[in-house]
Parts: sequence; C-alpha cells; structure tokens
Amino acid sequence: MEIIWEKIDSDGCVSPQEGQCSCVTENSMYMFGGVLHTDDLTETNDLLRFSFDKKRWEKVAVRGDHPPPRAGSSLVAVGGSLYLFGGISHATGWFDDLYKFDTETNIWSVVKGEGTSPSPRDKLQGVAIGQLIYYFGGFGPKSSGLEEEDEDEEWEDEENGDLPTDQDGADFGWFNDLYVFDTASDKWSQPMQMNLGVPTARAAHTMCAIGNQLVIFGGKDMEARQNDIHIFNTETKKWNTEMKIRGQKPEARSFHSAVSVGNKLVVIGGRGTQNQHFADVHVFDCESYTWSGVKQGGVVPEGRSQQALGVMEGTVIMYGGTANFCPELNACLKFFTDTFLFNTDSITKSLSQS
Repeated sequence: MEIIWEKIDSDGCVSPQEGQCSCVTENSMYMFGGVLHTDDLTETNDLLRFSFDKKRWEKVAVRGDHPPPRAGSSLVAVGGSLYLFGGISHATGWFDDLYKFDTETNIWSVVKGEGTSPSPRDKLQGVAIGQLIYYFGGFGPKSSGLEEEDEDEEWEDEENGDLPTDQDGADFGWFNDLYVFDTASDKWSQPMQMNLGVPTARAAHTMCAIGNQLVIFGGKDMEARQNDIHIFNTETKKWNTEMKIRGQKPEARSFHSAVSVGNKLVVIGGRGTQNQHFADVHVFDCESYTWSGVKQGGVVPEGRSQQALGVMEGTVIMYGGTANFCPELNACLKFFTDTFLFNTDSITKSLSQS
C-alpha cells in the first residue's frame, strides 16, 4: 500500500496556529479556532474554509452569535450544519457550550439542548452517525461528585493545558464518558454501555465513525500516551472486547489525526512518548483487525502533530500542524502552514483485495 503526497500552495493563507478543530461537509473542509502563534499567543474564533474546487483556504465572513475564541474544541458536520462543542480559553477556562453554523447562510447560533450535556472540557472528539453526534473523552475540571484519581498530576503537558486563574480551586482530569447529541431534537443523552471494555479516560485521541461503529485510537491517559484501539457498536451499545489485533501497531502517540476510508482507519503523525513527531501513516482494517504500514511517495510532509485532517471526493486533505516540542517551554517551536493531499485509491483498492 502506497500513497502519493502532493503539496499545494497554501503558505500565507492561514496564520501559524495550533489547537484548531476541523470537519468536512460536501466539497469543503472547515477549520475553527486555535491558538494563533503570531506576536501574541491568543485564541481565535475565525472560521476558515478549504474549497476542494479552488484548492485554497479562505476566511468565512460569518454572522450571528459568534462562539468566543478557543482551542481544543470539537467541530462536527451534520448535513449543511457544523456543530461546535467545548474547548478552552486560557483567559476564561473550559467551555461546555454548543454552537451551530449554517453553511448556507453563514450564521452562527447558540444551541440550547435539552438534557445533560458533557462537562466543560477540551481535546475531546466528536463524530456524526446520521443525525446523531457522539462525543468521547477530553480533559477539564471534574465535578465535585466524581472521584478524582489524578489531582496531583503535573500541569505542564499540552494534553492537560494550563490552569486558568479562575478555576484554580477545582480538580481536573481526563474523561471516558460517552455522550450523544440528537441534532433533530436538540437533546442530549448518555447511552447505556452494555459491557466492559470502556477505554481509559483520555484526551488528544482520535475517533472516527466507520459504519455504525466508533473507532478510537491512542491519546494520552493518566499513565502515558497510548497506542490502543477501541471499537464501540452504536447499535448494540457494546465495546468490542474480542479483537485479536494483528500486524505492527503504531507507536504510542497523541495529537495525531485520523480519517475513515471505507472500513479502514487511516492514522497520520502525532507526538510520541519522547515528544518526537511522527511522519508515518498507518491503516487499521476494522474487519480483520489488522494494522498495516503505508509507504509514502511524492512530496512527503515532515513529522507533525495537531494537524487538521479531512477526506472528500476520494482525497485526504491535511493542513498545518506543529513540531519541535521544547520541554523547557512545554510548547512546540515549529508551526506549519502547508496543505497536502493524497488520493485514497491505494487504500480503497486494498479494501477490495482484502
């Protein structure tokens, strides 16, 4: 299996940033928020659009109730609407709000959902299956009714974030709860998980929808960065506890990116246990439970994490990312503003041959 990367001219279209969220709808990829690494480190609430036809990024002129600037949110597309949940502002702390963006009118609006929503958090993941959005994991303040196992954890790692001054009396930690938002009824719920096998609480992981399944890979839990994979069947509401994983697993990582192509999970890049940045690509077959490495040709991107990733019209689009993590500053020193593409033909062909 080999992919051929193509770099397109997008440098200068977007400011260096990290912690943005993204999703794909129809023939466009949208990217929201993040921390701008210009003269000042400030969060943004800009919404950017990558047109598959134009092959370039453009800032969207939005109207309505704009979400406050933030990083580490989840952005999910359902039909012609984008749903933004959660995130963090280093000035005000974590968010648990939900916003909707209409891609036809370019209007933001606040969604007042019924039921119990996830607690404030960032670095969670959300994906849509039909009209339902599933949210898993993240990091943030724990409610007083929850047992806190890691209140003495260090704060300097990016998976945790920095402690906002107005939330310094709270306990903090990772989450492994699962929430569902019904976009048709604007109602929140928590599905009853019918068996054991729930992943450890984590953040900076990836989650993709493949058929009626949620596929979660990696991220960081209270112990370390991980390279485990978990599959939740949204119809039976059971975690798959009988997988016999074959092939060579990717190294443990967080802040990586992933997309689904057919019945396969495609994992790109990320930050490893020694804060190194990967330039590799791995594919997990969700039917045979087999990992495969992917050869890369063309203009191969440098290793990175926190990149935006999407797939449309048989093409994977990757934008930006960060590298060169500095332990003393607890931050990355290199920021990419490049855009790369590759065709998914080799992945889909391997599907038909498997």
